[in-house]
Amino acid sequence: MATQQQFIDFLSEIEPSPTTKSVCSSAHSTLRGKLEQHETYKDIHVNTYLSGSYARNTALRPRQSNGTVRRPDVDIIVVTNHMQSDLPSNVIGTLRRAVRSLGYTEVEANRRSICVSLGSVEMDVVPVIRDPWEDNGWLIADKSEERWLKTNPMGHNLWASGVNKKANGYFVPLVKLVKWWRRENLPHLRRPKGFILETLVAKHMDYKETSYEELFAKFLESVRDEYGWMILSGLVPSLEDPSVPGNNVFSRVKAEEFKRFYDMAEAHATLVRRAQRETDSDKALALWQKVFGDRFRKPAQKTSMLRQAAAASTGLGLGFPSIAVVPPNKPAGFA
Repeated sequence: MATQQQFIDFLSEIEPSPTTKSVCSSAHSTLRGKLEQHETYKDIHVNTYLSGSYARNTALRPRQSNGTVRRPDVDIIVVTNHMQSDLPSNVIGTLRRAVRSLGYTEVEANRRSICVSLGSVEMDVVPVIRDPWEDNGWLIADKSEERWLKTNPMGHNLWASGVNKKANGYFVPLVKLVKWWRRENLPHLRRPKGFILETLVAKHMDYKETSYEELFAKFLESVRDEYGWMILSGLVPSLEDPSVPGNNVFSRVKAEEFKRFYDMAEAHATLVRRAQRETDSDKALALWQKVFGDRFRKPAQKTSMLRQAAAASTGLGLGFPSIAVVPPNKPAGFA
C-alpha cells in the first residue's frame, strides 16, 4: 500500500510550479487590464474574470511532449454589453481585432472564443452576455452555429468551491489525481476531460473519506459499478451541469470515448486494490506507477524533504514545490 505522505508528495509534484502560476497570472492580468482600457473595446467591455482549471485550482503542471513542455492554458471570461441580436461571429471577430490591436500577434478565432498564444502561455478569451430572459443567466457566442448558448462559468467556479468545502478540502486534490491518471493512461482521448471530470468526481467521491489512496480507489470503483450496464448498451451517462439546469456535461462525449475511459477505470480499480494489498513496498510502488506514472515515488526522507524546502524558500533550483500543503488544505491558486 502507499502512504498518505506519498500522495501528498505526488500532489505537490503534479501541481503547477510557482513560476508557471506567476507567468500565467502576469499574462492574464496584463491582457485583462489592456482590454479594460482599450480605446474602443472599453465601450463593450463590462468586466473580466478567470474561469477554467486555474480559477478552480484544478490545473496540473503543464504536460511534456517529446521533451518539450506545453504551454499552460488560462481561460478568461469577458463580460460584454453585446446584445443577443448581435451575430456571434461578429462578437468573436470584434474581440479578436481588439486584442490584435493591442500588439498580440498570435490570435486565433475559435468556435466560442479567441486563443491568444504567447511564448509561455495560451489564453482562451471568451465573450459572454447576460441572458435577458433569465435572472443570473448567461449566454456564450457560438460562431459555428451562429447562436447564443446558455452558460455560467462563474457558477462553475462557485460550485467547485462549494463542493470542495463540502468535502473538507479533498475534492480539489482528488480531481487532480483523476486528471493526472487520465493524462497518463489516456493521453490521446479527447473526452471526458476538464470540467466533465470534475462533475464526475463530485458525483462519485466519498465525502467522508480522508485517505487519498482510498478516495481514488473508491472513485474508480464507483465509476465501474455505476456505468457497467451503459457500456454494455453502448450508452453515455447524462450528468446535469451544476450551474446550467438542463445542460448535460456529457453531451459531446461519444460512446467509444466513454468506453475507453470506463475500461481503464475498471482495470485500474482492480490494480489499485492489488497495490494496496501488496506488502512489499517496492512491488507496491511498481503497481502504483502503472496507475500514476513514474512521478509517483517512494516516500521522501524527512531530512531530504527539509533540505528541499529550505532550497525552495531561497529560490535555489526547484521548479516545483517538493512538499505539498498539509491536507486538507489545497495548494494555493492565483487571482
